[in-house]
Amino acid sequence: MDLHVEIAAEKLFKIGPLAVTNSMLMMFIVMALIIIGFWLVARNMQEVPGRWQGLLEMIVGFILGIVEGTAGRKASRQLIPLVGGIFIFILFANYSGLLPGVGTIGTWHTESTEEAAVASPNRAQVPVEVASTGSTTAIVAVQPAEETTEKVLVPFLRSPNADINMTLAMALVTFTVVQIYGIRAHGVGGRIKHLASPVFLFPIEVVGEFARIVSLSARLFGNIFAGEVLMAVMVAMANAVKIAIIPVALPVVFLFLEVLFGSIQALVFALLTAIYITLATAGHDEHEDEHEHDAAPATALAGSSGD
Repeated sequence: MDLHVEIAAEKLFKIGPLAVTNSMLMMFIVMALIIIGFWLVARNMQEVPGRWQGLLEMIVGFILGIVEGTAGRKASRQLIPLVGGIFIFILFANYSGLLPGVGTIGTWHTESTEEAAVASPNRAQVPVEVASTGSTTAIVAVQPAEETTEKVLVPFLRSPNADINMTLAMALVTFTVVQIYGIRAHGVGGRIKHLASPVFLFPIEVVGEFARIVSLSARLFGNIFAGEVLMAVMVAMANAVKIAIIPVALPVVFLFLEVLFGSIQALVFALLTAIYITLATAGHDEHEDEHEHDAAPATALAGSSGD
């Protein structure tokens, strides 16, 4: 069984100048399922949660606990929509690549490839000069490249996070939000001063801020894309063995591993987002707490004076 690995998302059709790829189509499907599913659960909220309401509350409570442990109770109320949204989307997007039909149902396209043919005395050979030193010239006979064609499956659906464009977009959103929170907490000058403390580390801090874009996007894309390739290889190997239950059991083991890795990658991306925002706003909450602590005795003193 031949495997064809395509790093870039395949284009399905165009809407004006916009090219719609299979990963983009899957992204919209995942978003629609999340919005509709959570809306159906939220509109029928009950004091005694049912199965789906309990699952939703468990996910939200899990994320809230992590954010509170990272950013504190006060800041977590502001971060939970962003961090929770990132976690839920990445989680379901990772799981979408494991659904039947995703990556396996599509259309066959014929692509041309060039491969070097083995030299044969029955075929014409082209002399090519490969080295020349003064009066001595080395001539070898090589076979010209032969153009062949192969059939390639272009799937209708592909996991959104197996496309570097999707993970890069989410990393850019995280980077932008971190800078907005940092400027809102310290101001433009305070944000620069926050990065330039001490001053000689400012260039390193700036490079580190932009390096987060690469690390966030490449980590998620690499893990999800590599997982899909590994699953395809395991399925191909299992089908080639055809002994007892190996064709079924071997892919199932790696399927559970992909479920685990998909959850871990969603948690890592969301947790790093909360950590980066917390670092960007470091010191702001302490100043607010000191201000409230100083204002409380003054208010109490003013109240006793009025009495």
